[in-house]
Amino acid sequence: MKTYDGVYFLSDTLKSDALGAACESVRSDIKRVGGTVKSEKNVEHRAFVRPIAKKQGGFYYELVFDLDPAKVAALKERHKLNANIFRSMITVTPTVKAEPVATATVAGA
Repeated sequence: MKTYDGVYFLSDTLKSDALGAACESVRSDIKRVGGTVKSEKNVEHRAFVRPIAKKQGGFYYELVFDLDPAKVAALKERHKLNANIFRSMITVTPTVKAEPVATATVAGA
């Protein structure tokens, strides 16, 4: 299992109740392929810097989840079938290794 960051742009035409259902759909897709959602950020509307496929903006939704690397392709295929997902990006969360802290000794102390 690896930890992934998933970033999704959902259609900006969604109403509040449909937006909640779209977010639940993304979470359930992750669970269906064997993943577990660790955290998620609040959904917010963002305007695009330039139009993408004649769209001016969308709802930004970000998740952190654990998933078997062999199942990432299956998850991406499931997301392609979801009409509410406008764009998505899944990346491996970088792991930060803790390095030992060097202690300085003062001469003559």
